[in-house]
Amino acid sequence: MKEVGIVLDCTVIPSNRPGGRLEFGKKYYSGKHHIYCVKAEVGVNPKVGTASTISSIYSGSTHDFTIFKEHYPTFVQKLGGAKILAGSANIGAKPELGAIITKPVGTPELASHRVIVERFFGRLKTLFTVFRKPWLFDVVKVADYFCVACCLTNFHILQNPLTKKDAEANS
Repeated sequence: MKEVGIVLDCTVIPSNRPGGRLEFGKKYYSGKHHIYCVKAEVGVNPKVGTASTISSIYSGSTHDFTIFKEHYPTFVQKLGGAKILAGSANIGAKPELGAIITKPVGTPELASHRVIVERFFGRLKTLFTVFRKPWLFDVVKVADYFCVACCLTNFHILQNPLTKKDAEANS
């Protein structure tokens, strides 16, 4: 099996219901999470734990697989021949795309890779609590703030690497 080059997952950023017509607000409502939100997909380097790709911001009703399909060429270009590890929401991805799709219960090796992206989101939302609470600012500007927060989280990870105990747990 080829080496996993990137681990993908989407994160939800809660927001207030956008003003205007009901039809406009509906596209920001996530039926899965039962909140108004926006989504972003982040690709994390499994060796270092830092974000290497960040997608655009999408409305909450957009499915994770739709985001994956739109950004797949970017992932392939950055990775060369390495594999992409994506969650079970991307179950429609074909194996020839180079993606390893994990079901909720995967192998322990794949599960240890999946933990890395969850830790990245946990650190990002701990450092920047604005992404845990409903977004009170302009929904259009959330993309810029999220990108800056990801970059600062990368810097924080590089300055404060995992402890020896955490590194052993990931191996």
